[in-house]
Amino acid sequence: MQHRTDIDGLRGLAVLAVFAGHLGLPIAPGGFVGVDVFFVISGFVIAGVVTRRQAAGKFSLIDFWERRTRRLLPAVLAMIAGTTAMACFHMFPDELVEYAGSSLSTLGFAANIWFWQTINYFAAPPDMHPLLHAWSLGVEEQFYIVFPLVMMGLWRWAPRAVKPVLGTIAVASFALGLFWAENHPSASFYLPVTRAWELLLGALLAKGAIPIPDDRRVRGLFGLAGLGLVLWSIATYQPNTPMPGLPAIAPCLGTLMLLAAGEDTPTGALLSIPPMRFYGFISYSLYLWHWPLISFQRMLYGEQADPLVSYVVLALAVALATLSWKLIETPIRDRRDGLSTGRFYLVALVATLAVAAPSLVIIATHGLPGRFSARVHAIAASAERTPRRLEACLPMPDGDLTAWPAACIDPVPGKPSYLLIGDSHANHLWYGLSQAHPEAELLQATVSSCRMTRRPARGATSQCRRLADALYNDVLIRRPPDRVYLAGLWWDEDAAAVADTLAWFKAHRIEVVLIGPSPNYEQSLPRLLALAEHLGQPDLAVRRRLHERDGVDATMARVARRAGVPYLSVMEAICPRGVCETTTPEGSPMQWDEGHLSKAGSALVGQRLRLQEARVR
Repeated sequence: MQHRTDIDGLRGLAVLAVFAGHLGLPIAPGGFVGVDVFFVISGFVIAGVVTRRQAAGKFSLIDFWERRTRRLLPAVLAMIAGTTAMACFHMFPDELVEYAGSSLSTLGFAANIWFWQTINYFAAPPDMHPLLHAWSLGVEEQFYIVFPLVMMGLWRWAPRAVKPVLGTIAVASFALGLFWAENHPSASFYLPVTRAWELLLGALLAKGAIPIPDDRRVRGLFGLAGLGLVLWSIATYQPNTPMPGLPAIAPCLGTLMLLAAGEDTPTGALLSIPPMRFYGFISYSLYLWHWPLISFQRMLYGEQADPLVSYVVLALAVALATLSWKLIETPIRDRRDGLSTGRFYLVALVATLAVAAPSLVIIATHGLPGRFSARVHAIAASAERTPRRLEACLPMPDGDLTAWPAACIDPVPGKPSYLLIGDSHANHLWYGLSQAHPEAELLQATVSSCRMTRRPARGATSQCRRLADALYNDVLIRRPPDRVYLAGLWWDEDAAAVADTLAWFKAHRIEVVLIGPSPNYEQSLPRLLALAEHLGQPDLAVRRRLHERDGVDATMARVARRAGVPYLSVMEAICPRGVCETTTPEGSPMQWDEGHLSKAGSALVGQRLRLQEARVR
């Protein structure tokens, strides 16, 4: 296949979409679909290369993998070396150890497996993972390992079944992705088995399994429709859009149509203009560098930094990507190093070990702790996570639990029974409320990332819907508690669902109290307090509080008032007179991460909510 300039431009569009989405530009809230565009392109290009070389009798597995290694590894090594240096300056020991693990996993072609295993609902926000974007490299690298092996097996034992087998695998991958998107969302997002269909779409097009019209006018319409689908996805999808479920169809189908349209169409001409091709040329290096720069910028300056900072990050990323493309990618990909296959792999191994060495030192020294004072270390480690009634009283959103254990939800004879229901932002109140109400047994029915209204929010996992159904149609009916506390990480759009739930409690004559949301920070509050000490900026944590949900407290208060039920304000308890307390009177951080109360914070807030409750009853 002759080199296609429109594919260069399509890569440019994809990387610019990803960059804009990660910068938080309002024009591209769904910029993350650029990764899906890349997957389809990769499947198309790689399948074309493998097929042509096999047809010419020149396919060699060693040669294929050497080409892929030359294309991918050198730029990755440069990016990881630079990112590790930045991490050693800006990350605290526990964060640095986690970073080192992600670095070694990226070097081992398994970044997606690492993040699947380590990032969960309680993990640090994405900004704290400078190599998080490498998950997609892991998926592609695993595809490059497996796909040629599958093709070689089919060529040898079932040459006529190539297209049906690839199509069957693609359908099975898509179906598994749909199922896991609801039941195991993290696995669905990160694992290659649920992403394979996106790569195989491109491969099937390259293999001729998907017909391409001969008429240029028809292909032109294909291109326009495909570009529209891709741009629509970029402009309308939101960060909480479930991927790679049904929404992934639009950008992947759009990419497929653009590839089928070809260069000699209006969209082909548009994508072939020099600026788009330039960003296509540097797309790989730009993808590698953009996220570490954004991550460290937000660690230091926060999400609410001057917009000018974002433009500086953009310019720096483009500059680094251009240098990487010219000085690293292109010469090594074009074999200007003069190395034979054996010597190239030896040099690649030595370079990989050299880049991995600092991460091994970081792990061995537990994060190079000597970089910070004892006082900073003490602050960073001073918050204790709030307890829960039992570990099983707060299952993860994609777990296998079908019902809470009896010890979580069954009333205890001889004492009033109060039931706390909601998400993890209800769970963080359990300790404080249990301490503030010694006269009662505080039960718990919570699910992480599940606002436990009678009708869970759109996009809720199967786990969330299943347990909400069990709660409202069995637990609360069979053995109603003396009082229910309904709490959660509320948003304004939850108002209707909360109002409906409160009406349900009133109709069933179950006493209910609504509890509002807590303040949230850009990063872990103990980290911000430690950073404030390290930088000598005592007001840093206050400045880094997120204000996007400040009005939600008032919204939920109105909902409770209209429903005629008591309302307890966590914001009022923590932020009297509008200024949020970051520590308890004893000096412990009020919250142990970005929003969840610490053990000490929960105890303090529980007492203050008890006083509020006495006033509103």
